[in-house]
Amino acid sequence: MKHISKVVYLDKVDSTNEYLKRISVEHGLCIVANYQTKGRGRRGKSWISLKGKGLYLSVLFRKPSSLDSIKLLSLAMGTAVVRVLRSFKEAFYLKWPNDVCIKGKKICGILPEVLKDRVIVGIGVNMYHSESDFSLIDQPTTSLSAEGISIDRDEFLGMILTSVDTYFDRLISGKFNVDEYESLCPLKGKRVVIAKDKGKSFEGICLGVDMDGCLIVDTGLGIERLISSDVSIRVKDV
Repeated sequence: MKHISKVVYLDKVDSTNEYLKRISVEHGLCIVANYQTKGRGRRGKSWISLKGKGLYLSVLFRKPSSLDSIKLLSLAMGTAVVRVLRSFKEAFYLKWPNDVCIKGKKICGILPEVLKDRVIVGIGVNMYHSESDFSLIDQPTTSLSAEGISIDRDEFLGMILTSVDTYFDRLISGKFNVDEYESLCPLKGKRVVIAKDKGKSFEGICLGVDMDGCLIVDTGLGIERLISSDVSIRVKDV
């Protein structure tokens, strides 16, 4: 691998992302935890990280010099993970911007964070969760085992890191194609409901994703360009 050079295993940590924020910069370092006490997801939500049930990791990369690379970081990392999961089942897809789902249920969350001197990519994949474990989570959720996929965690970690490393290299070399992301995120042409943080919502037709990583929605009154930190989104049932 070109960019990930070291993997450190921890039994318990508050958050793998927060751990990497606290230590001195070591580009290419990956932290893997058996469980997290304060796992985090997108928009400040908690990520329940049950002991021994999932793959919880964060990778620290050198911050790209290209602004375009930073804008597309979230999409590239989502693409990297769903490509691995699709090697098991084609039904996995991306929910904008980078949740990985299957049959309407979430299996993986990705939290990229851009800091002054580094970028950190956090990844959490449900691997061995059972139906009773899902009762702790406030959204439709599944796991690899619940989907009939059996794989050793270390083997799966290797697959994820290889793909993440490859897509990060594509990203910083200008070779990551937004069209590939769009092919894995089935929103284009669909009517969607957009919910903003202050309780406002609106509907529109999704036109796709632009080169800045923004979701483009035609509301009928105009075109909205949305960034992932602003909104949550769902496909409207017709």
